[in-house]
Amino acid sequence: MVVSFLWKKGGKMAEPTSQLNPHMVKISCFSADTGFFLQCLKRVFLMLTAQLRTLISGFFCIMLLLSAFSAFAAGPSSEDIEDLLGIMESPTKREAFTRNLKNLLETKKAVEAKEGKGKTNGDEQLFIVRLLLDQFDRISENFRREVIALELMMEELPEDYAHAKNFFLEVKNRPHLRVLFLDAAVALLAMFLFGLFLKRPIRSIIGRMKDFTTKIKWGLIYILLKALPFVVLFIVFDIMFRTFPTFPKGHKLVLFLFILMFFYQLLMAFFRMLLSPDQAKARLAHLSDENANYLWIWVRRFALYAFFYFMITRSLVWTQGHALYFSYLRGFLLLPFPLMLTVFVFQVAREFRIKYKISIDSEQELPGEEEEAAGKKPKDRGRLISGLIRCWPVLAMAYVWAIFLSLMVHYEKGFQYLFHATFWTVLTALIVFVLFCILDSAFSRLFRIKEETKRRFPGLERKANRYLTVVKKSAKIIILIAGMGVVGQIWGIPVSGFVASGTGTLIILRAVTIAFTVAVIAGIIEVNNTIAAYLLKEKRRGRKKEVSQKQKTLIPVIQTTTNIAAGFVGGIIVLERLGVNTTPILAGAGIIGLAVGFGSQTLVKDLIGGLFILFEESLRVGDWAMVGTQSGSVESVGLRTVKLRDMNGTLHIISNSTIDSLSNFSKVFSRTVMDIGVAYREDVDEVIALLKELGETLQKDPEHGPSILEPLEIFGLDRFEDSAVIIRARFKTRPLKQWSVKRAFYRLMKRAFDERGIEIPFPHRTVYMGEPKEGKAPPLYVDIQPRPP
Repeated sequence: MVVSFLWKKGGKMAEPTSQLNPHMVKISCFSADTGFFLQCLKRVFLMLTAQLRTLISGFFCIMLLLSAFSAFAAGPSSEDIEDLLGIMESPTKREAFTRNLKNLLETKKAVEAKEGKGKTNGDEQLFIVRLLLDQFDRISENFRREVIALELMMEELPEDYAHAKNFFLEVKNRPHLRVLFLDAAVALLAMFLFGLFLKRPIRSIIGRMKDFTTKIKWGLIYILLKALPFVVLFIVFDIMFRTFPTFPKGHKLVLFLFILMFFYQLLMAFFRMLLSPDQAKARLAHLSDENANYLWIWVRRFALYAFFYFMITRSLVWTQGHALYFSYLRGFLLLPFPLMLTVFVFQVAREFRIKYKISIDSEQELPGEEEEAAGKKPKDRGRLISGLIRCWPVLAMAYVWAIFLSLMVHYEKGFQYLFHATFWTVLTALIVFVLFCILDSAFSRLFRIKEETKRRFPGLERKANRYLTVVKKSAKIIILIAGMGVVGQIWGIPVSGFVASGTGTLIILRAVTIAFTVAVIAGIIEVNNTIAAYLLKEKRRGRKKEVSQKQKTLIPVIQTTTNIAAGFVGGIIVLERLGVNTTPILAGAGIIGLAVGFGSQTLVKDLIGGLFILFEESLRVGDWAMVGTQSGSVESVGLRTVKLRDMNGTLHIISNSTIDSLSNFSKVFSRTVMDIGVAYREDVDEVIALLKELGETLQKDPEHGPSILEPLEIFGLDRFEDSAVIIRARFKTRPLKQWSVKRAFYRLMKRAFDERGIEIPFPHRTVYMGEPKEGKAPPLYVDIQPRPP
């Protein structure tokens, strides 16, 4: 295959052409493998691009054909053509027809102008997509050109290699090459000998480095001594070149290599004094031996590869080869730099993460006062540091690859663009950081509470600054979003255009509306909670106010219902602002409500029963009641269930719909009824008088007296039992105090009966020995022993 290219002066490639002229050179594809591979690559890419464009063009062509076919199908009839022919033949009708066409054209232009204004908003909404498509087309075209140029370069490579080989093999060039090598060898030998002479002073300098000041002073002297052999190298090489002249370009190339060696040695001397991997006492940086040697290894790697890179690229420039060689070789040699930096950065980031995690774990294990002191560190700062440790490798890698990609693709003004973008990005970050500091300082100063007040009222600070944290974080988020927008604009992202477009304005307005809606809903919920807390307070206006059980139950229910309703309405509004159709949601909620209403009749019965219990105040929390067959202390009275806890601690949960009987033992007041039995031989009046005395004594008791509302009421002799007469008495007490009063009265009664000899009857049993048929029963011998004194 033969390809013709137009070749301009200076070795630059022009566009392909099919015509031959004096400036054209025919280049044969002499390398079968390389040329065939590149040709295939180029053809595949061109074929894919052409197919994509063909598909798009074909789509539009099909649409045009369809529209034309529809227009042809509905074409004019023969009568319409005859009318048009009559108009064209008549001058009067022709002028009127022309005038109508002009009016129609003006009207159509006006309509198109209005439609164009309407389309601008739509175009603004699609400008990002259009920008991406244009960028893709540009990249595709550049890639196609680079593939063609690479093919041409590979075709010319053997010819250039032959020219370079012939240069070194020509007889007339050999003496000049020998002289050049001789000049370089003599200069290197002089540098080596002078370096041996300075070896001992350099060793003595390292031993004199003790403190930081002496390290700086002797470090500069060390770098100077390391540079002196190269001064000798340059002087001797210049003398040798003046004495034995040779190729000027060869002299410049060797001189450039010596300059590279000089800067390499200077750089290594500087980092040796900074890191001092061999001797820790001479190290300027405060690093451990392991870290110093680690950094020294990476410094040597970067320096050696930089030396190799500049040596190869400048040698290629010296040979005056094709510009494409230099471009591709330069890009190929630049690629290891970002790869090495990527490995280095991720290694360092991993060490940072490990050390930060160890420090956090050690702070969590601090005992006592040290733990309290460490716990005072702001949590926001810890989260910020953790986020930076996770994110900085990615940002560093993006920046490194951006720099080297701009170098590899020879991007025009790439460094200038990166420098300006980086500078303004750092400045924006500093401004955002300063605004954060100002915001924190303003909030801490304006809403500060004195330490004395904090000690007096421990919960006052949290109550007074309840929503300030939300406001401060919202302000920080707004500042951060604005800063990110500025950074995006700096790096070429059309943020301002997006904000000014119809879509951007709509998004901002909807965001503001959503924020306002959320703020209103939060305000409603907070006001609702405040009112509920105020109504449930035990003290009001300085006077004690007992909150009823109805309030304790209904107010939280109303509070929760109001909060849920406000949240639901706010959520619907937010969804509408986000563009979600809420009609199906509301319809679904209604259907679910109907299904729940029909399917949960028991629940409705429970709710109705609970409402009646609450409004009638049949039960209150803390009452002792019997609900059905269960009795216990009332722990909860809800709209659906009543919870009782019995004496054994068992919790009984009873549905309100199953309650058919309810007994409250502590409604307003309580009574304790006592049936007191005495022996038949006792004087009832004397016992009644004694009981009244005991009642008065108990009523004066400081512990149980306040619980007794009325004196002991004695009904008299109530009934006769088998072995006792029963006297009934009763106390009126405060709610739930009847049992404690009864127990205290029984204790006093037992003591008084024992002192006065009043018998409290107990069961008696008569043992009958029986009588046999033979006669009387045998006697029962009983051993009666006197009671010990």
